[in-house]
Amino acid sequence: MKKTLLSAFALFLALGMSAQQLKALHFDGQLNKVAASVAKSNALKAPAKASLNDNQRAVGNYNDDSCDDYLSTYKGDNKAAIILEPSEYAPFYGAKVVGVRFNLGQGCSSSGVFVNTMSSDGYLHEFVSKDEDVTSAAGATNTGEWHTVLFDEKEQFTLSASTGTLMVGYNFTDTGKNYAVGTSSSHTGVIYLYANVSTAQGGQGLGWYNLGTNYGALCAQLIVESDNFKTNAVTPSDFGDFRVALGQTKTVNVGIFNMGTSLTSLDYTYSVDGKTSEEKHLDFGKDLGKGFTGYLPIEFEAAEKTGQFAENFTITKVNGVKNEAQTASATGTNYTLAKAFKRGVLVEQFTGTGCGWCPRGHVAMHNMAELYGDQFVGVALHQYNSSDPMYFNGYNLGFSGAPSSMVNRSGSTGDPYYNAQPEVAEVVDVLPLVGIKLSGSLNEARTSVEAKASVEPLVSANDYTIAYVLTGDGLTGSTNAWKQTNYYSSAYGQFSGKSSLPSDLQFLWDEPGSFSTTFDDVALASSYVGSRNKATLGELVEGQTTESSYTFNIPTKASLKTAIDKNKLYVVAMVLDADGHCVNAAKAYVQDGTTGIADVTEGSNGATVVARYSVDGVKLSVPQKGVNIVKMSDGTTRKVVIK
Repeated sequence: MKKTLLSAFALFLALGMSAQQLKALHFDGQLNKVAASVAKSNALKAPAKASLNDNQRAVGNYNDDSCDDYLSTYKGDNKAAIILEPSEYAPFYGAKVVGVRFNLGQGCSSSGVFVNTMSSDGYLHEFVSKDEDVTSAAGATNTGEWHTVLFDEKEQFTLSASTGTLMVGYNFTDTGKNYAVGTSSSHTGVIYLYANVSTAQGGQGLGWYNLGTNYGALCAQLIVESDNFKTNAVTPSDFGDFRVALGQTKTVNVGIFNMGTSLTSLDYTYSVDGKTSEEKHLDFGKDLGKGFTGYLPIEFEAAEKTGQFAENFTITKVNGVKNEAQTASATGTNYTLAKAFKRGVLVEQFTGTGCGWCPRGHVAMHNMAELYGDQFVGVALHQYNSSDPMYFNGYNLGFSGAPSSMVNRSGSTGDPYYNAQPEVAEVVDVLPLVGIKLSGSLNEARTSVEAKASVEPLVSANDYTIAYVLTGDGLTGSTNAWKQTNYYSSAYGQFSGKSSLPSDLQFLWDEPGSFSTTFDDVALASSYVGSRNKATLGELVEGQTTESSYTFNIPTKASLKTAIDKNKLYVVAMVLDADGHCVNAAKAYVQDGTTGIADVTEGSNGATVVARYSVDGVKLSVPQKGVNIVKMSDGTTRKVVIK
C-alpha cells in the first residue's frame, strides 16, 4: 500500500444555483500544499475478486477488490465519487442497483453513500442516497477496508438506457491524520472530490473538483443484482473509429464484460464490408473471474478498398461453449485509407520563467520528445510573465494557469505533465488524413527563415488552413531574468522530501528556488499577426500536392538575440480544419545555406567576396574577427573564420 499527494492541478467543478453543476476551470498549481507526507509501500496488493453473491456484479471503473493507494484530501466532511456513462453500464441493463461498495483508509469514517444523476448541461441532481455510519479499523499502516452499504428496497432502481449519467460515491470525514480515499493504481478512471478548498490552497471554495486520471481509479462501485446472469456470457463494448491503410492491420482495444461466473477462454470473429474473418481463439491460461472487465487487443484488417465501413466484432464462444450473453457483438467504424502518412502531434505549452510549477512542463515536453521523436511537435509559448526574455505574444490560445497545454488545437487545455502525455499517447498512432513534407532554410544573411510545406490530402477540402511557428532549442542566458522559478526546490518546502516527487522531477528538489537552465521548443516567431494567420494554403484536392511557404524574421530583441543559436532552429507547420483543430503537424530542422566553417582566404578557388555578414545577420563593411558569413562571386555562401 502507499499514500499519494493530490496533484497541483485539479479541475474545479462549481456549484449552480439550484443544483450542483460540473464546470472545468483550471487551477494554477497550489494543491501541492495540502498533504504533509507521503509513505511508500513495499509491495502492491494483487487484484482480488469482489466478494459478491452469485447473482450480483460490481460496476465501476473496475470491478475487483484491488486497492493499493490512498489519497490525501482536506480536513472536514468530504465526498469522493466516479461518473458512469450509460455506455459503461450498458451490459447490465435490466439489472437492479442494490447498493454501493467502496474502500476507506484505516481509521477513517463514512456517513453513507449516494447515487446522483447528471443532466446534459452538467447539473447534478440527487437521486438515491443511504445514510449509514461505517469506520475502517485502525489496522496495519497504509491499508483500508471495503465496505458495502445496501439500499432499502424502495431506493433500489433498475439500469436502462434512460437511466442517464450517474455519479456514484460516498461521504467521508478527513481528520488530517491519515489518507482516506482508496484507489487502485492498476486501473484508470476520473476521480471527483467534493471539498472546501480555499483560494490560498489553490481552490475556489466548496465544490466538486475533478482530479483527473492521474491517481488510478477510485475504489467505488455499484452493486447490481439479477437472476438472469448466465454461466458463460461475455459482452463486448463498441470500440469507436479507427484508421488503417490498405493492405495493413490496426490493433484496437475492445472492451469486454464478463457477465458469467468464470472466464478462461473465448472465441471471436470480425467482419467488414461483407467479409468475415475465420474464428479466432484466445486462451487466458487462468480464470479471470466473475464480473471481469478489461480490453482485448484485436488486430483488424483493412477493407479491400478505401472508404468508411461498419466493423462488427462478435464473441462466439465463452469457455468453449456458445456465448450466452444477450449482447454478443460490438461495432466500430473502419476507415480504410489509401496511404499511411506519418502523424505529428502538436503540443503547445503555456509557460514562463516566473512560473514555479512550470519545470514539470519542461520535463513533460522533454519526455515526449524522447519517446516520440519527430512525431512530437512541441511549441513552448512563453507568455506567463512579460519579464521572461523569451516572452512571446505572437498568438494566444486562451490559456490561463500555467503550466498548461493543448494537444492538436483541440480547444481543451490541460496540464502538460499530467494530461498532455496520455493525450499524445492516445493519438500518436492515429493515421492522419493529410501528409506534410516540411523544410526550413536560413537566408544568406541569416536574418530570416523560410518554411516550405508540401501538403498531400486523402480527402478534398477547401476549408483547411496552415499555420507556421519558428522555434529554438538550447536558449539560455546569464542574467537573473533567464532563471527559472522552481517550486519543487527544497527551498520552498512544498513537499515532504525528494522521494515524494515522481522520479523524473526529483532533480528539481536539488535545484535552488530559481535556477539556470536551457530552454527548448521556444516559440520565436509565427505566421500570426495579432489574431490573424498570414500563411496561406490553397484548396486541397485528393491525391494532389499543394505547396505553401512562409518567411519568418528572426527576433532581434536585445534580451533574446544573443541567446538564439541559429544552428538549433526549427520550423513547425500545422494543418488546421474548419474548426481550427490540427489534423496533422510537422517539425523540421532549419538548414543553413552554408556548408560549414572553413579557415580560408578570400580569393580561394578564384571566387571573390561580394558581401559579408556577422553571425547575427549584420552586414559588415570590413572583415570582423571570428566567424563571418561571406557571399562569393560564384554564388556560394561560406562560413569563414577570421583570426
